[in-house]
Amino acid sequence: MKIAVIGTGGLVGSAVMRRWNSLPFSEEGVFSERLDELFGFDLPEFDAASRISTDGLVSFRPDVILNLASINLPDWLETHPNTARTIHVQGAANLRRAALRTGALLVQVGCGEVFYHEEDAPPHSEDNVPDPQSVYAITKLDAERAASEYDRHLIVRTSALFGEPGAQGTGNLVDTLLKAVRRTREIKVLNDTRVSLTAADDLVGALRFLIHAGKTGLYHVAPPDSVTPAEAAAFLLDACGLRSHRIVGITTEEYGGKAPRSRSTALDASRYRALPGSHPIPGWQEALRRFLDRRAQGSAPPLAKKED
Repeated sequence: MKIAVIGTGGLVGSAVMRRWNSLPFSEEGVFSERLDELFGFDLPEFDAASRISTDGLVSFRPDVILNLASINLPDWLETHPNTARTIHVQGAANLRRAALRTGALLVQVGCGEVFYHEEDAPPHSEDNVPDPQSVYAITKLDAERAASEYDRHLIVRTSALFGEPGAQGTGNLVDTLLKAVRRTREIKVLNDTRVSLTAADDLVGALRFLIHAGKTGLYHVAPPDSVTPAEAAAFLLDACGLRSHRIVGITTEEYGGKAPRSRSTALDASRYRALPGSHPIPGWQEALRRFLDRRAQGSAPPLAKKED
């Protein structure tokens, strides 16, 4: 299968290029080897918001167009709405045009921020009606709608992704926490919001499964449990043996920021998990521990000296 990966400099795009063909693949519960041809596209050579760039995909003739081009800076985007609309909505519309002309499957990755709540709420299913409030969330939902105007579309929503940031990544919760423990022993983290902390590698496995299973429509991909950022931070410190560090829980109001923030972006992924042979999405603790173990075996610098 020939896959055009749009946005390889970001968190998910870099994980796709690194992990796609090395993950075990299961068809109806039977594991097999299946290698795809991945072709990466990103700025400055390729701009999804440019019709010149996206029309070039027509001669490339991909089987799948995987759109991972996004800018995850909600507070900054509140004062740059045109940038958000250009990257998210215009990019998705241009890629829809390319998919229509080539017959490719168009895959659009969405986010849990399309659901807004001022109070805690149960994880959101695909049947819940979105109510985005921030520029980031509004334009991400509009990008989903642009993609869905094409019959062969697959929309995959996820929440609170983490992993090794890409070359053009804008950071993520775990990456921010790892940097914070090097600067200070007192870390202020939100304790009144719930997210579905999801490893980028697991999202890659889910995307691979859904594409090869021929799925279209809307799916949520997330672990079976949700967590507050403060709980995730406490687990991270304990797993790293940093006992003299302290987590200070703060509210959304104390955090401030320009973008409206939902108290819950957690997602219910029951529809995805019910699919036979689907790539397993572990609980957030297992996923975070696995990430830390892999990180410790690599070349990343130590967080801080472990304490007895």
